[in-house]
Amino acid sequence: MKYAIPAYILSAGAAMAHTGHSAAVAQGDAHWLSQPDHLVVVGLAIVAAGMAVRHVFAVRRSARQQA
Repeated sequence: MKYAIPAYILSAGAAMAHTGHSAAVAQGDAHWLSQPDHLVVVGLAIVAAGMAVRHVFAVRRSARQQA
């Protein structure tokens, strides 16, 4: 159950949550990059990925110092 929400967000069901996706597919538009509300999500994903990478490096650095 803990993977239900991420699976839904990454599925086509999330794309049907609001209008505009069928037109974007028909026109070949890069919908994620052309809609302002999606740019916020893309920006937050980039920030989250950066924080995750930073955390991994911090854990690795800590493990090296303890060894």
